Amino acid sequence: LYSSLLYTYFYSFFSWCQLMRHILAILFILLVCISCDNVNYRSSIPNTPVNYTVYITREHPNFVVDNGFQTMRITKRTFLEDYIGYAGLLIWVGMDNAYHAVDLCCPNCVKRDKPLIVDGLYAKCEVCGEEYDISYGYAIPTKGITKEPLKRYNTSYRNTATGAQLYIFN
Repeated sequence: LYSSLLYTYFYSFFSWCQLMRHILAILFILLVCISCDNVNYRSSIPNTPVNYTVYITREHPNFVVDNGFQTMRITKRTFLEDYIGYAGLLIWVGMDNAYHAVDLCCPNCVKRDKPLIVDGLYAKCEVCGEEYDISYGYAIPTKGITKEPLKRYNTSYRNTATGAQLYIFN
């Protein structure tokens, strides 16, 4: 009697464990599917190479974190190996004390020859009038004309023997 009761207890316990394992696997797959909906995001801005270095120590000593909100517009290549995206680069130190970089082309208009203008915490398009909030690095539209944010690029801060550098790339 005790052995059959013990057998039933262990069998139900292991069945419950297998059920929980299956439920956790399904929840994990659902979580991965939900969190990956942004992987296939395609910007309306054409893909162009971005490879640009800001020499902070040598050329822009005040363009550092903990020095307030600052922006920098790059519309022309400095060196032959510089690539500045489709319409140029907007680089800034956000209110989150991090470096951010986006393309200067408005995703609503996609006009290479009309780069965005920076006005305080906003980047504005002179063609369609859309404004993008750049204060915390998200570069999201605020007027409601478009739903697409500005095209973001990766930033990497390096402290080298020649001084601090900010590398922007895609």
